[in-house]
Amino acid sequence: TAALQALVQSGDHVLMVDTAYASTRRFCDTTLARFGVATTYYDPLAGAGIARSVRPNTRVVFVESPGSMTFEVQDVPAIAAAAHEAGAVVVMDNTWASPYYFAAFEHGVDVSIQAATKYIAGHADVMMGTITTTEPLYDRVRSMVAELGYCVSPDDAYLALRGLRTLGI
Repeated sequence: TAALQALVQSGDHVLMVDTAYASTRRFCDTTLARFGVATTYYDPLAGAGIARSVRPNTRVVFVESPGSMTFEVQDVPAIAAAAHEAGAVVVMDNTWASPYYFAAFEHGVDVSIQAATKYIAGHADVMMGTITTTEPLYDRVRSMVAELGYCVSPDDAYLALRGLRTLGI
């Protein structure tokens, strides 16, 4: 939510993959809609065809590969190229592949998010997420994180560090 809020404002449009995590969909359909941000869901297998769905006010193209629950693998480089051609930012939920298996920034992604609860913490005992950005977007995203008051408790940080020790396994 922080990454999306940092990148859109009233009147903007988001292209959201149809297989996005249910909570991400709910956020787009409720909170973003309430603030005047339109969301259109697209087929995860659209590839470069995503260009047909881009509007003049599209600010974010959101990918998630593999997709939640159905695990379609998107053509992230083709989608990123089409998004960038239109001046949109590419945000990726990289939870399932993780940066360990999919180097999002090498494939054109501008902002990569993941639930640290899964692979990083690894024991299902932490509620935490990560946002990693390219340098030009860092200040926007970091400012939104601060505005929302997000922070990690010392205990959760310890548990995540514990989980990192077995990430390779």
